[in-house]
Amino acid sequence: MGALAAAWLAFDARLGSRRVGRARAANLRARVRSVHRSNPIRAGETVFLGDSITFDGNWEVAFSDLGARNRGIGWDTTDDLLDRLDESLGGPPSTVVLMIGTNDLNLGVPHAKTVRNVAHVLDRTAEAAPDARIIVQSVLPRTDRYHPLVAPLNAALARVAAERGLEFVDHTDRFAGPDGQLDPALHDDGLHPNGDGHLLLVDALRPLLNRS
Repeated sequence: MGALAAAWLAFDARLGSRRVGRARAANLRARVRSVHRSNPIRAGETVFLGDSITFDGNWEVAFSDLGARNRGIGWDTTDDLLDRLDESLGGPPSTVVLMIGTNDLNLGVPHAKTVRNVAHVLDRTAEAAPDARIIVQSVLPRTDRYHPLVAPLNAALARVAAERGLEFVDHTDRFAGPDGQLDPALHDDGLHPNGDGHLLLVDALRPLLNRS
């Protein structure tokens, strides 16, 4: 009974932690979306769409000359991005830079659904901003049990981008360490790029964004 009780308490603690995490994510998402709606995208701006990896980036400073706007939200999945996509396509923007999908892995979302959602994001973006340049970024390597799922997901995302004639930026080689997982020098928690990691993202995107 002691072992069973301990196992149940451990399970309950994990479940409670996940519930708290989801609640905090919902509160964060609502707050950030409110700020986004109060500051609509203007014509000709460059919009960075994604989850916490995008949210953490200082794109407005790195690409100030391009009118960069950060529309990343922590914890966002492809479903979440679809739900709020229209809030980031007013203006319309001249360029949209997308990175999304890693949180789908945490939640066990099948690759087929993630890829289908990304396809919807790309198609709706092209419809709302027909003259916009759309750049699709790969999901970054990870250090946890979801890492083996990253490569097949990126292959599918690359295919979806190619089918639409869009640019695909594969960050795998520049972010992978010797073991193929996220380079320890570029992260602090196994998932999110640190300052050096974000500088690497900027360096990878700058030649593309500065190209006319």
